[in-house]
Amino acid sequence: MAVALGFVAASELVGQGGRPLSVQGVRPLAFGLILPGVPEVVLRTDPVKSGRFDLSGERFAQVELTFTLPGQMIGPGGATMPLLFGSGDAGYSETQAIASQVAFDPNQRFVATLSRNGKGAVFLGGTVTPGAGQRAGSYTATITLTVAYLP
Repeated sequence: MAVALGFVAASELVGQGGRPLSVQGVRPLAFGLILPGVPEVVLRTDPVKSGRFDLSGERFAQVELTFTLPGQMIGPGGATMPLLFGSGDAGYSETQAIASQVAFDPNQRFVATLSRNGKGAVFLGGTVTPGAGQRAGSYTATITLTVAYLP
């Protein structure tokens, strides 16, 4: 069965310097093919399966990151599959490099600082826990990342 998470990137704020803050969804968190009864973990450092959002705004600006995370995915005929996000499943990189992340809990708000170029990237992993009798098919959910300038 195929499992993927879509994403919604929320933004278009203007900071004190007049530069808009934007969030661009680069890739969705994707679990790929999974087996009934076998949990699948995607690490935030996975360069293919982890979700990624790129940020752009005022240089050195502090921004607040807040995720709206689903507790399950919806599949064929309304079937559901539990989805979990742990304390180290999100990461922030000022350089936008997957290898240079600071881990954070996606269930809590996080304050990040944009780079000298006004850039940053947020990465997301998670765990899907299909039941032993999980219905085959594609499952999806929506993740929303809200980013706001801090005063």
